[in-house]
Amino acid sequence: MADETTERRHSTFRWAIIEGNRFSVAGLLLGGILFLLCVLLAVNLFPREPGEPLYLLFSAFLGGNLTLITVVIAINQLVFSRELGSPGDLEQRTRAAVEYRNEVQSVMDREVSPVLPGSFLLVLHENLGNRAQRLRETSTDIEHDALAAEIDELAGKLRDDVRMVTEALDTPAADEQIFSAIAATLGTTQAEQLYELSRMETEYEAQLTDAQAELFESIREHLLHIDVARKYFRTVYITKELSFLSRTLLFVGLPAQFLTAATLAVYDLAAIESLPPSAIVGATLVAMIACFAPLAILASFVLRLSWVAQRNATVMPFAASETDYTLRSD
Repeated sequence: MADETTERRHSTFRWAIIEGNRFSVAGLLLGGILFLLCVLLAVNLFPREPGEPLYLLFSAFLGGNLTLITVVIAINQLVFSRELGSPGDLEQRTRAAVEYRNEVQSVMDREVSPVLPGSFLLVLHENLGNRAQRLRETSTDIEHDALAAEIDELAGKLRDDVRMVTEALDTPAADEQIFSAIAATLGTTQAEQLYELSRMETEYEAQLTDAQAELFESIREHLLHIDVARKYFRTVYITKELSFLSRTLLFVGLPAQFLTAATLAVYDLAAIESLPPSAIVGATLVAMIACFAPLAILASFVLRLSWVAQRNATVMPFAASETDYTLRSD
């Protein structure tokens, strides 16, 4: 029962942070806020008629949301500024990308590498899995039991990572969304595997055959290429996501600001007092949800953006502790 509860909580967390549609997450946040407001209304802790406290609250929301939208758009423009440059800078960046692609293509088991992020990472991991399997097969001919066991363990870890990533990427949707390529590799640990490769090369240098040393080097190159590709796709994803967030905030924030301003404009009119109490309460709840809408949109996007940035903050061959980016709920 405890394992089922833990698994359910993990699935809910993963959906809210990573897999879930951002608008669905924002809708759930707004639904929770509406439920809380209804509870306050049921226990008579929510105003049922216009008054100064609500007037001040709507005024604060009007100014706060305006600042929120302005700051997010400013941050977005700052991110976009990094994509601008002179023809020489742009040419250098393009040539560097082409050189990286050629380096990757030279170690792939095919003549032309894919251009879509999901397929590109999928091919890299399939090649890595093939080399890990060949490395495992060489362990049967090793007389040194400790070396054979460590090679078998390392190959097993590599193939487990490859299996997890390929299962996530071997779908049509993985090519349609760049985030699918990022999410598929969030749980891999290339830095630790690089460390194991270097340690085994140093400790068992005399026992390793030429074929094994060549496989070690090939696996190392594949791990480095995978890490570079993942971080590049992360950069592209964050740029695209911030652009989409800014546009969404404008579409949601401007109507919300208009509704808040209209609420403030009519809040103290004498005609409001002639309306039924239920109509006043309903209109107030709608206005409150509109006030929270930009914040809910921002929270839903930032949850995933910050998680992706946190899980990819380190640069190989260094690695952060697993507890550095794990939210504990116990």
